[in-house]
Amino acid sequence: MSQLSFICFCVEHYADHVHRPSNEVYQLFKQEGLLDLLRSDYEDLHGMGLEYMMQFCDEYLKGKSACEICLPVGHATVRAMILPDITHLLMKNYGWTEEEALDRFYLSATGANYADDDTGLYGQSALYVSGLFTEETDALPLRQS
Repeated sequence: MSQLSFICFCVEHYADHVHRPSNEVYQLFKQEGLLDLLRSDYEDLHGMGLEYMMQFCDEYLKGKSACEICLPVGHATVRAMILPDITHLLMKNYGWTEEEALDRFYLSATGANYADDDTGLYGQSALYVSGLFTEETDALPLRQS
């Protein structure tokens, strides 16, 4: 499993574990430094089982998570399998790093819709979802320096 696949796996399954949308979990992981830890300790962590990883994330985030309202979430595995492909397409199309592509996707409206099982985007191809992201991104006005 690549680092990218591992990070997507952890974000999506933790979102399912705490019943929160994955875009919110991604932001929490980034804010609390858990993304950096997953990258730096990848060799030690990527072979661990799902239950261990959820416990590891719970312990790391203990007292930091605002997961009081439970929402039904259930397609973590499907999203975790497709997200690396979406990320690679964004990296190729925009020349972004892996981290930048993940950040921009998870923090976008398309990323929020992808995290919401009710939209059904989890069942679409990486090419389709990255196309929606591109439409959203290209529609934004350019910032002037």
